Amino acid sequence: MLEVRLLGELQAQARGEVLPPPAHPQGSALLAWLALHPGEHERGPIAALLWPGMPRANARTALRSAVWALRRMLGPDEGLVLDGRETIGLRCATDVQEFARLTAAGEPAAALALCRGELLAGLGPPQNWVLAARAEHAAHVEAVRAQLDAG
Repeated sequence: MLEVRLLGELQAQARGEVLPPPAHPQGSALLAWLALHPGEHERGPIAALLWPGMPRANARTALRSAVWALRRMLGPDEGLVLDGRETIGLRCATDVQEFARLTAAGEPAAALALCRGELLAGLGPPQNWVLAARAEHAAHVEAVRAQLDAG
């Protein structure tokens, strides 16, 4: 099972070992986005999101290169990258999912213990999607802290 830490520095772990970051410059951003958004997604919008301002064909080529780097980083585990002609996704567990599960289970202290830093800390120059995700997660963290302080 692939585990991806999104709280604090981005880190992926598989087969019991920490994996090196993807070789492609935007590979880490692709890994982060896919881990943060479970399921399969159309390639076009992801390419446009990760390579804003780049012509569509060039962005899709860059996405193919990033997917290749991600597959190479993950190794031989089949099925981790859900890679279709027009879609892409990632099968993984994340600390963000665990944060949500613990919060829903009424375990705010355990949820807050997962927060090793801000969401996607140190992930390249922050793009709009990263800033929006950080703001949303920070609001969740503050709500959980308030719940813990009130209880």
